[in-house]
Amino acid sequence: MNRFTIAKETTLSGIGLHTGKNSTIILKPSEQGYISFLRKDIKDAEPIKAHISSIKSTMRGTNMASSNASVHTVEHLLSACAALGITDLLVEMDGPEPPLTDGSSLVFAEHILKAGLKDLGLPAKVLNINKEIKYEEKNMSYTAKPADKLTFTFTYLRNHPLVNHQEYTFEMSKEGYVKEIAPSRTFGFEEELAFLKANGLALGGDPQNCVVIFKDKFSTPLRFADEQVRHKILDLIGDLSLTGYSLGPMHITCSCGGHTGNTNFAKILLENI
Repeated sequence: MNRFTIAKETTLSGIGLHTGKNSTIILKPSEQGYISFLRKDIKDAEPIKAHISSIKSTMRGTNMASSNASVHTVEHLLSACAALGITDLLVEMDGPEPPLTDGSSLVFAEHILKAGLKDLGLPAKVLNINKEIKYEEKNMSYTAKPADKLTFTFTYLRNHPLVNHQEYTFEMSKEGYVKEIAPSRTFGFEEELAFLKANGLALGGDPQNCVVIFKDKFSTPLRFADEQVRHKILDLIGDLSLTGYSLGPMHITCSCGGHTGNTNFAKILLENI
């Protein structure tokens, strides 16, 4: 497994999910050994390394900061990078949050593939395990076991008539990710909207870029019958990339996890290398 960057830069623009602010991001080839974010709209901004040590908060998204700059909701972009094998990348931004696009990671994946993958000819850092690793807290549980291939199984539970139990297993491959995981969109429940807005969140969300789940309907037709659990896997892949390593062959199972649990599990995986 080698390190990869993109062959040429590519640009995306759009509104951020939580800040509601428009931004343009430029994905640039890099050979720095990691992915980093640079706020071009902040004078002398310190680059933000995509690593668990940079995490600022995990409130409804994964947010990171350096000493004088921060970025919000980076998990969708990081998920696409991890799934496509991108280990080295500079993300220049003129705002606080990457574009939400359609609420999934598909647009990011398409831009990366169109830009092309460049093999840097150097070995990637790979996180391998040789024993079972567990993490449990309240109703959340995570397990990683040695396996032949990198595989994710996620169980999503919710006391809701439309979305009460979903389970999905995904065996990692670039093609499979683009087809089965990347199109799944971020989602929220009708009863959460007032709280989110009151706390300055989901200001850029609308029925075109996220799925709102009402008592008896969805705000937009689903792309998959189990789109919510697939998006949970999308987020998990992005959050676990903050180990700074490419994940080796293992089977990761998760029940009722979210960004906080994902990033805590990433720390535990690092401790067990």
